[in-house]
Amino acid sequence: MNSKVRVVLPDSYDLVVGDTFQLFYRGVVEAPNPYCYSIVATCEKGKNFPRYFEFTPKEVGEYLLDISVYDAEQNLLGGAKTLLKVVEPKAPKKPVNVLVLGDSLTCHGDWVSEVSRRIKSKDGEPKGLGFDGINFVGNCKNGDVGFEAFGGWYWVSFMSGKSNAIWVEAPNKLVVGDQHAVWKDIDGNLWQLETLQVDYLKFKRYGDNTAEKPAGDTLYPFKNNVTQTPIKFYSSSSESVSPFFDNESKEIDVKKYLERSNIDGIDAVYVLLGVNGIMRTIAFTLSWKEYCKVVVKEAKELIAKLREVNPNLKVKILSPVLPSCKGGMGWNYGAEPPFNDYYDIVDYIMELCIAYKDWCNEPDSKEYMEYVNLTGQFDSENAYPSIQKPVNVRSTKTEEFEVNGFHPTSIGQMQIADAVFRNVVKEFCS
Repeated sequence: MNSKVRVVLPDSYDLVVGDTFQLFYRGVVEAPNPYCYSIVATCEKGKNFPRYFEFTPKEVGEYLLDISVYDAEQNLLGGAKTLLKVVEPKAPKKPVNVLVLGDSLTCHGDWVSEVSRRIKSKDGEPKGLGFDGINFVGNCKNGDVGFEAFGGWYWVSFMSGKSNAIWVEAPNKLVVGDQHAVWKDIDGNLWQLETLQVDYLKFKRYGDNTAEKPAGDTLYPFKNNVTQTPIKFYSSSSESVSPFFDNESKEIDVKKYLERSNIDGIDAVYVLLGVNGIMRTIAFTLSWKEYCKVVVKEAKELIAKLREVNPNLKVKILSPVLPSCKGGMGWNYGAEPPFNDYYDIVDYIMELCIAYKDWCNEPDSKEYMEYVNLTGQFDSENAYPSIQKPVNVRSTKTEEFEVNGFHPTSIGQMQIADAVFRNVVKEFCS
């Protein structure tokens, strides 16, 4: 065993009276297998279970939670403390426009829509609060809920006037396991599948591909494909550039974006970005700690642009969530670095959590910024699409096997929504 184990916690977690909070140990204890250690949660409230800590608060208060990790001989290997801050929901005093920015984890708007439902509706499960005034804005839509999120994007994508992906128009006959598989056009150019929609598929250029668009009208399975049938497409077009890019000035102009979108200002921005950065060339040349410094530097440029339209903008930086630990990485990516090393990706995400937290705590940032930790509130062991797969090729006995590395099921989406809901209530409805 390692002599030390890092426990990565935020300064605090937001809790809401009557709402069950769960802190999953895999999301905060940095280890290839956290369960080979003794993990002990100590708090005057709540319950310590084998995989998580749970607390359903009944009243407003603040409680110190200590997570400690021991070896078999009860030697302390690591630990950290965080504060559980419980608030009582109250109707917001004034309307709030919230802009959510994200990648493929957000591009369908599922978790954003659920946050809105939990705030505005009086029905559903969990039952909504029935509050008016919290409005999610943006040109991407899930019902009447707006946001700006695009598969494969990272921080600098929102600062760019160049397209880095292609949409093809084709009936979607693929399965979730095809996500991130690689396809080849008739000229041998490689395209990696990023996003699936009903009649459109989004591809990124793969390897040394510099083609403007796929050649011909058919894409053929090349690597990590579950579906072996070629994709016959009708047309292809470049993905739109950053929604903040102004075609006239050729610059990022958030004010012009608000005018074009008929949005009367933004009061808060929630950003869920960071995982896609692992695929960038620069990420292979630096340690994760050094690369996370690059990510934060790029992120600061975008936040600065957003604050130009509102210096009092509330900025919420959401941590990424952990990927599949039950086969989803291999299913989507085969055995290629960095995806063949699950723990290396965990290490990256934990470093990014620390970098985001430190950024939000900088003297010039902490007055308007807040780090919101999702990794601990996301049950990554039970959040990804799965099948029953034979335990080996000679057996009829089966085991659960996940078929997507980074894109959770609706259950995972709802857990992200619950974490953001608690922060929205703390910030605007308490």
